[in-house]
Amino acid sequence: MSDEEPAKKPAEVPDPAPDHDYTEQLAGAVNQFNGPIYADGAQFGLGPQRPARVKAATGKLDDSDVRAELSHYITPASYDTALGALRKDHVVGLHAGQGTGKRAGAIALLREVTDGPLYLLSPMNRLKTLAEREYTAGNGYIVADRIAERKAADVDFTWRTVRDRVRDQGAYLVVTTTTPAGPGEVDAVAQVRWEPPDPRRVLRVRLAGMEGADEVVEQVLRAWPDGGRLTDLVAVADDLGDGTPVAEALPKLDASLQDRVRTWFDEERAERDVLAATALAFLDGARQRTFESALGKLEVKLAETVVGGEPDAVDRPQPELLRQHRLKLYAQDSLIKVERVGSDGVARHCPRFREPRYRRFVLAELWAREEAPFWDGVAAWLDEVMLDEGLRVAAGLAELARYAFDEVDDILAPWADGQRGWAGQTTATHVLWLLSYDEALAPEALQLAAQWAGRGTPAERWTGAVALSGELGARYPHEAANRLWQLILQSHTVTGDAHVALAALFVTLTRRTEDAGVVLTLLDGKARRLDNPGVKPEFVRAATRAILSVLAARDRTSGRYAATAYLCRAPDRAASIEGRLWAAALRNRPTRKRALTVLRSALDDLKHLCDDPIAVATSLGLAISAALPPGEADLLRADFAALEARTHKDSSPLVEHLLAAISHLHREAAALP
Repeated sequence: MSDEEPAKKPAEVPDPAPDHDYTEQLAGAVNQFNGPIYADGAQFGLGPQRPARVKAATGKLDDSDVRAELSHYITPASYDTALGALRKDHVVGLHAGQGTGKRAGAIALLREVTDGPLYLLSPMNRLKTLAEREYTAGNGYIVADRIAERKAADVDFTWRTVRDRVRDQGAYLVVTTTTPAGPGEVDAVAQVRWEPPDPRRVLRVRLAGMEGADEVVEQVLRAWPDGGRLTDLVAVADDLGDGTPVAEALPKLDASLQDRVRTWFDEERAERDVLAATALAFLDGARQRTFESALGKLEVKLAETVVGGEPDAVDRPQPELLRQHRLKLYAQDSLIKVERVGSDGVARHCPRFREPRYRRFVLAELWAREEAPFWDGVAAWLDEVMLDEGLRVAAGLAELARYAFDEVDDILAPWADGQRGWAGQTTATHVLWLLSYDEALAPEALQLAAQWAGRGTPAERWTGAVALSGELGARYPHEAANRLWQLILQSHTVTGDAHVALAALFVTLTRRTEDAGVVLTLLDGKARRLDNPGVKPEFVRAATRAILSVLAARDRTSGRYAATAYLCRAPDRAASIEGRLWAAALRNRPTRKRALTVLRSALDDLKHLCDDPIAVATSLGLAISAALPPGEADLLRADFAALEARTHKDSSPLVEHLLAAISHLHREAAALP
């Protein structure tokens, strides 16, 4: 379907309620997430450590990032095989588990064959897309942890087409995956099993020059758990190299904690102790009364799913009532303790794991030991406690996704579909936002959001749109912007407002990344088509409304217009593109009045956000003028003057500078012979 052809509206899909404020709905999800979340790469939870900026997982790699990746790089055994294939075919596939250094290996391989720019492409790229896209000679491209199509025909032929296109255009491509191709499925392009480099060599290179380096290397290796990720090992080595004491750095590897949790499970434990650890994995830091009440509900749910088939099992009186359960629950040999936490001047008692990283290993042990009926009960229990403790539940599910992503997918499905109301949709969104912080899990989260947004029910599409508008969109800005645009064209298929979601993505990118221009560039491309012959009115309405939604979007923290903030941050780059977008909204009569009002308010923000607001207002005026058709500038000036007279007693100098710039350029054009 062309992006100029909105899909026809099916009669069975209802329109969203016109009085529903989706801006407030989405802002609520963002505000709930922004305050208490942290994600440090090692664990997810609630706290003050959330990163201030997010680096996109796609786009051009900075030269400094490439140098940092390669400064201590150790080649694994499979390196030469992959390099030979890349030199010969210009394309190679690497497959290995998560956290094995495939991305760093891809960068190293490409630097062996080209000095040109390196680009990270979306993991959602289909083979057919890779076979059809344009490549620039001398550039290197990486698709990290590509998500393979579920039903793909002629895979080898498509790989052959990809190889021929990349090679003919003089570029290089490395595609990494977590699963190998089937036997004999791909012959056209080498699919190399990637082996991580020797961890001892990695540590020795990174810790070279440190006093007592040999002993530290051995300490680190002893702390590294079986099956540990190379990326975790490298992170600890970097911390040590930056001066972090060994005693502070080693706990990130968690080997001793993992052994401690496994031993605890291996010992004879009362069922209630195991259920308490299960409940806390999804309610870490909740109030003690909340936690203990939820624990009782979990016991009931598991009685229904695990022993529900036994006659009278659920109705049978439960033994050991009033037997000092609380003392047993938080005993010294328990994984759980109670902390006194101050909140609003009131001390609250909150159960926590004795070590925060216990939660990850509790979930790992539970998944390894317990069968489907147990998890059926947990899912039913989560369906209830999520309504009041959604963010804590989201953090627990993000941890569980490390071991059982498909189980998390099953739990989230009815929530994303709106079956538990907006609370469920918000929690599903928060899970994906948390997963976006993990290099290995972010592609899986993107795939799930894209599935909801692209092929889901109307409620699922809105959940997917909200997920793409926030932290997940910050990781994959191009993918998010394009998918939200498709939802805008198919607005009748989603219960929410996709225009609002695109505007929210722009705010997220402005506040959290350097990639806000992705949204503006997308809309600029649509704006340039508005005057094309044969453009349908539906496309014009969709494009102009999307443009104005983005230009009118405010950062909820500062209260300022995000587009103005972006303009002040990079006026030389942003003025021309924002000028064209303003011109598109201003010249469209249905949106003209609101566009004038928003532009007037945005000019006020220049005084607070720009070092030289007059210069920026003048540049913006010139850019708007250049995008207006002949004769439009005088009409715009008259309408702006009328608005100013009605709404402002004193005219702003910035308004005068903007209008003077618009009129000046058009007077010059009119004076030309």
